[in-house]
Amino acid sequence: MSFWTSGTGELPSGKPEDAFVGDFTILPEGTIASAMIKNFNLVEKENKHTGTTDKFYNVNFKLLDGDFKSREVALKIKCFDGKPEQIQRNLNMLKLIMQLCEFKPTHNEAPNDIELGFMINKIVSIKVGEWSMPKADGGMMQGNFVREVHVSGSIATETGIKAEVVRHPTDSALQRNANKMPDIGDDLPF
Repeated sequence: MSFWTSGTGELPSGKPEDAFVGDFTILPEGTIASAMIKNFNLVEKENKHTGTTDKFYNVNFKLLDGDFKSREVALKIKCFDGKPEQIQRNLNMLKLIMQLCEFKPTHNEAPNDIELGFMINKIVSIKVGEWSMPKADGGMMQGNFVREVHVSGSIATETGIKAEVVRHPTDSALQRNANKMPDIGDDLPF
């Protein structure tokens, strides 16, 4: 193996489409496309904010058509913790995806990674949503998520419309501490 075949084992083409980094902009709200399930696994990781362990199913979809072909969008199915209504909705999403992929579990326990692997490479249609959340520094975090999952080809491919991010004006220390400031009224000498 030489330097030129040390990556994937294939010789480099030198073509722009093989060399440039892909687009990572946010997909517009309501974008619909056919998508392949690229991976589907159970995730257990420590939540750095709460110190607890978060447990959820993570599904990565790769778009197969439309303006954002080859982009990936993730879906977190949070069916282990949360409010009962949220858990129920997430269980419904998990069951829906399993039905669309013609997967029927053989037991009543939570599916494991081996069982979930049956759904990898299955094709469905998805509708993408946008999310945004303020950061501690006043900036905004943004991303995408899978809003809906449908039978492959049952809804037309379309590009959505970019959601408008509502930014709250950055407050100042005076605004945050207004209730702690003494009222000095007309006591100023100038």
